[in-house]
Amino acid sequence: MLAVLFAFPALIGLWVGLGANMDHASKAFGASPIAHSLFFGSVVAMEGVFFLYYYSWTLFQTLPVAGVVGIVAYVSGSRALTEVQERRLAGQR
Repeated sequence: MLAVLFAFPALIGLWVGLGANMDHASKAFGASPIAHSLFFGSVVAMEGVFFLYYYSWTLFQTLPVAGVVGIVAYVSGSRALTEVQERRLAGQR
């Protein structure tokens, strides 16, 4: 747990150092709130599935849930990236 807690600030620092821009988050969630929310939620849900697998679930309990979460991540992620691409092509990035 300490490794994760110490790695998180380093990850944020590297992310900002590489030029990540959070200014467009409000535009993204405003233009396509369902897709972006579902994608973010599916990433968090997959982390929860991994935690439950590590803590108590068997592989056969994990795989169906991970499959559903993965499908949601794929569909919502493709919609979210389409919205991001539209903003980039419009010169808003």
